[in-house]
Amino acid sequence: MPILFALAGATGIGKSELSMRLAERYGAEIIGVDSRQVYRGFAIGTAQPSASDMARVQHHLVNFLEPERKYSVGEFCRDVKRILHDNPERNYILVGGTGLYIQTLMLGLPQIPAVPESAREELEKIAQAEGADSLYKMAMEADPELACGVEANNVQRLIRILEVYRVTGRKLSEWQKEREGGIGKVPVFWLQRDRDILYKRIDSRIDQMIKDGWIDEVVSLSATIPLSAPAWQSLGYRELLGAQGSAEIKNVLDEVKKKTRNYAKRQLTWFRGQMDCIPVDMEGNPLETISSRVNNL
Repeated sequence: MPILFALAGATGIGKSELSMRLAERYGAEIIGVDSRQVYRGFAIGTAQPSASDMARVQHHLVNFLEPERKYSVGEFCRDVKRILHDNPERNYILVGGTGLYIQTLMLGLPQIPAVPESAREELEKIAQAEGADSLYKMAMEADPELACGVEANNVQRLIRILEVYRVTGRKLSEWQKEREGGIGKVPVFWLQRDRDILYKRIDSRIDQMIKDGWIDEVVSLSATIPLSAPAWQSLGYRELLGAQGSAEIKNVLDEVKKKTRNYAKRQLTWFRGQMDCIPVDMEGNPLETISSRVNNL
């Protein structure tokens, strides 16, 4: 199979550099598995690979999608299959933290009945009137197994959980157990760090994003991309757009750090409960640990 393995981990764990070293070792290309990094122009705040990273190792499904477009797990699976079909002689590594994408690619798409547009529109009105937090609370009540792995401001995925539950009377997590069209099992290496170290890395990374020009990126994007575009749901973008003055910006960044740490915690919970992974200690020698396991597969 051209997909050698998947490298997964919570946001800020250190996937990027390790994945490129592994890709170079195995002559592989990287397929991004991140629902936020797909959007063109939303680079700094979603920690997209840099231009030098992209030149160093070929990346797919990163910085390619128009910000106004929604991107579903089904589209991700179709895009990955197209990449594999078009270049069957190449090797690939899946890299990212959106566990649902990896799971669905392997197991296939759930066979969910069509959902009327009216159901989605009703939930979109709730989101506009009450905010994403309200949707998140509703989703946690309707389908906590699935909602726990979703960013609290990811309106698109929260609406999907709720619309399926409202229309079919069944949880989306239940539907996902009835699947078709998966590519089969791929070894998944789950990167691990001490929780306190991970949280400090997250805080430091957000500080570095500001130094790298995240605020300028937000202002520039707001001049051309409507705020209704799905890409603006990426954590921190809307919040920074409305911040004025150093004190307010600091408060926003503190909140973004908190929400990002909470999201990382939910990722840890989701992967522990939803996926059979091979744990890898990032404080050891993860390159050699993974290489040894890959060589023996």
